[in-house]
This record gives sequence, structure tokens and C-alpha cells, in this order.
Amino acid sequence: MWDEWGERHLITVCKLHQAQVTASKTIAKHGYEAVQIGIGNTDLKRVNKDKLGEAIRLGISPKADISEFRVTSECLLPEGLQMSVRHFVPGQWVFVSGWSQPKGFKSVIGRWNFSGMETQGTTKGVRRPGSVGQGHSASLVYKGKRMGGHKGPDPRVVNCKVFRTESHRQLIFLKGSVPGDLGAVIKIHDARGRTRRKNRHINLPYPTFVPKEGVEYPVTVTQPPLGKDPFAYPDRTIYDRNGK
Repeated sequence: MWDEWGERHLITVCKLHQAQVTASKTIAKHGYEAVQIGIGNTDLKRVNKDKLGEAIRLGISPKADISEFRVTSECLLPEGLQMSVRHFVPGQWVFVSGWSQPKGFKSVIGRWNFSGMETQGTTKGVRRPGSVGQGHSASLVYKGKRMGGHKGPDPRVVNCKVFRTESHRQLIFLKGSVPGDLGAVIKIHDARGRTRRKNRHINLPYPTFVPKEGVEYPVTVTQPPLGKDPFAYPDRTIYDRNGK
């Protein structure tokens, strides 16, 4: 996508599919404080009676994926609340976690970025790992040795910047790539790690976005453009060999 200056940004589009608060964890009852959010819908035949009764009590449909977000007591949300992409402000940094794509069986070069052996004087050993065991002492291979095997799925975390939000289709446009394949489920934190310090200059909705009656909000919100042209490079004088 392109901004007002004509600068290109690599975007990953994520959908907030029917995200609702399914439970609130408190210290008095559970020993910790957290908000449990579920997304998507699942087949009723795959839901046990306990989860189905809990969904009927809340007046929501059974969720396909459920995850918890650790919060403080003033950020606990009521059960059954419908979450919106307006919870995120374009221009803020978010903490995205997920599982990487499965790549199948890889050698030590493809899995651990080994350089391999020397090309001169070796016979069929260019891409081999070399010795892996403990010669005369233990005569075994320690657990965790970097060897060939299946690469992925592995847990991955990245920091992304929110480029745009579209509330009509509940879409979040993130700058950069996120872990996982197409259609994978990722977890987005609005304040975790380095993102907490990066978002100090942004007025984030607290504890979440709650619409006010009689106020019309824009459907599509994009991050504000830069204050200066990113392509306005300073003029530099080019001299010839003679210094003129």
C-alpha cells in the first residue's frame, strides 16, 4: 500500500473475526487477573456441554479459538463484550506472536544456517554437519544438539506497526510480516515488550474502545503521514576530478 507521500509499505491484513470476551479472571477466584477472548465460530457437534452451556449463558456462539491476555484490575472487561478493531490506533506498535510455517525436514544448513565443510579436499561432505558425539568421554549426543530435522512450526514474536484499521470488515493492516501461514491465528498485544515505550505519544483507548451515542466514527482510519517528504533528499554538489 502507499501513503500520502507515495511511499510504499508492505502490509499484512489481519481480520478480527467475531472477537468477544468469554471470561474475566480475578485474583479472588482464580489467583491472577486476565481477560479471556474468543474468536470465530465452531461446529456445535465439536463442543462439549460445559462450553456450550457457558456460551448460552453469555449469549454468544461457541468460539473456535480462545486465548488469555494478562491485565490489571482496572482493565477487566465485562463478559460478552464485542471487541472492535478501533481498540488499536493507526500508528501504534503492537506485539504479535504466533507459530511459524512448517518447512518439513531440513539439514543443518537449512535449519541452523551451518556453513558446511570446505569444498576442496572433501568427498560428499560439503553439506554435512561434522562430528556430533563426544569421542572418548561420554560417547553420546547431548540433548538439544543442533542437527537435521523438521523445521517449524516454532513460536515467533515480532513488533509491527498498525498502518490502517477498517471497522466495517474488522480488518487490521499491519506493516511487515507476521508468523504463520495464510489463515493462521495470531495473538496481538497492544502493550507488551518494547511496544509499551513506543506508544507513549499515542492516546490509546482505555481500557478499550467504547462508542458514544450520537457520535459518528470514521470507518477507515490510516496512520497520519510524515511531517516531511521522505523523498526530499538534500542537494549535494557533485565535483569533477579537477575539484570544480
